[in-house]
Amino acid sequence: MSIKQTVLRVARAAGVFALTRMATRKYPRILCYHGGNLGDERLYNPKLFCTPEQLRQRLDWLRAKGFAPVTLDQIAAGGVPGHGIPVAVTLDDGWYSSWHDLLPLLAEYGHRPALYLHTEAYEAGAPIVAVSLRYLLWKAGPVQVVVQGIAPAVDGPVDLADAAQRRRLCGAAEDWLAQQPRAQVAGCLERLGNALGVSPAQLDLASRRFSYMDVAELRAASAGGCSIELHGHVHEYVPGQDARNRANIEHCRAVIEAAGLPRAVHYCYPSGAFDAGAAAVMRAAGVATATTCVPGLVKLQDADARFFLPRFLDGGNVSMIEFEAEMSGVLQLLRALTRRGDLAAHALRPSAT
Repeated sequence: MSIKQTVLRVARAAGVFALTRMATRKYPRILCYHGGNLGDERLYNPKLFCTPEQLRQRLDWLRAKGFAPVTLDQIAAGGVPGHGIPVAVTLDDGWYSSWHDLLPLLAEYGHRPALYLHTEAYEAGAPIVAVSLRYLLWKAGPVQVVVQGIAPAVDGPVDLADAAQRRRLCGAAEDWLAQQPRAQVAGCLERLGNALGVSPAQLDLASRRFSYMDVAELRAASAGGCSIELHGHVHEYVPGQDARNRANIEHCRAVIEAAGLPRAVHYCYPSGAFDAGAAAVMRAAGVATATTCVPGLVKLQDADARFFLPRFLDGGNVSMIEFEAEMSGVLQLLRALTRRGDLAAHALRPSAT
């Protein structure tokens, strides 16, 4: 147990968590998850893949502590319920394992989440190359291998225990895979896996653990209360490129509507990237809210605040005590105190001029 976790446990025992929950009960919280877990991918990337057992533990705690499920529409309108602490749940990207593992649980607990769909990858219908490839390298382990029969830039000896060599192989393999027809990506990943000593059964692409939902699953999710929202057609938000960012959002919306889904009006900044001009971009694109990857409590103090909503990225790398501290408002309090301390220290420093 880390020092941080020990301190948080002491604070919880002293009643600090309960006090901060009471003091901050009117401020909504927004949670973020990505995919579920259909194999051992949680061990490779616990932030990206969440087990149903962990999600149930979180939802049980939220229910026991008086949190009330709300939607992003309710947050944007300020119409959160008068009872309970409002909490909204979001899912990024569109993973099949979200459909398989997470959405049924969220529905069981009364949540109507927003799923931010990365539409370029959804339309491709292939395993997500970057994630599948890094899983392969992780699964192979710190071994020395000679890759043969893949491509000139990929073939050759490589020591996967060496970070620089691993990065070089990963970059070369991504470039090679980007040139393959979509229908052949899975087979190419399996070929590379064999070259690295990872069998197709171990990679297990058939489980769709590294793929997104299809149109039928998206429609079923929507019918079950999950809104399908905007994550960009291309997974990027480029600071300073207002027209490009707006076009990316509108392309994403067009793909969602072409799938027979309701008009999407909520947006998530890909990889958490945004800039000072984001509010104007969101208004021009007809976006109602936009979420960041910055943790905190939702405070709609001005007209632009809904375009910079804080959100807590939960996952397998977050301990239960840290989850409780974040959702109770304790970590937000500590962040505020730290910022004040930093400002005070800065004010006491001698001026350089």
